[in-house]
Amino acid sequence: MNTMNDFQFLLDMTGETVLVDNVSRKCILQNAKIGDYEEKYIYTLSSIQRGNIVRHNEKNYLVVSDVTENSVYRKALMRKTNETIRIEQTEQRIVSYNDFGEPIYENVVVSVADVPCIVDKYTFRIDDFAPIRVAENQIIVTMKDDVLNREKFVVNFEFVLYEQNWKVIDVDMTKKGILILTGELNL
Repeated sequence: MNTMNDFQFLLDMTGETVLVDNVSRKCILQNAKIGDYEEKYIYTLSSIQRGNIVRHNEKNYLVVSDVTENSVYRKALMRKTNETIRIEQTEQRIVSYNDFGEPIYENVVVSVADVPCIVDKYTFRIDDFAPIRVAENQIIVTMKDDVLNREKFVVNFEFVLYEQNWKVIDVDMTKKGILILTGELNL
């Protein structure tokens, strides 16, 4: 009995093709426990890691757990993202000159990035049955830790969510692969 061949057979017969960070991968998905979140286990022969964005059935999932590896496959828990934060990259450009020949600058949007994330009113836990609620005017935002997000989402960065302005007051980088932000309503 060859376990690798058995898993490859299962992958070929029942596996689904998903996008992992925009790269097509074959995997087996299994629903996790029923609860407040839509969570799935992902099993694959390919490399995965905490923080990967998995696109499945037109939905984005964030890999939130460490990856368990055995001699055959890799397994991780992923949670459906419930929001997207749009961030704009701006650049200051000369739009004209005043009567004295001095340049007049304007901030111009040069690119837009949509960041899928998990937004909650509880501290981020994947293994605790009694999460701790944050202050009424705060939210917890969990997202992929990549160069763009790490540069943008720093303390005092402001973003719009639920038609309200929020300010980052803390960035937790203790879980490799994801950023856990505490946002406070910015009145």
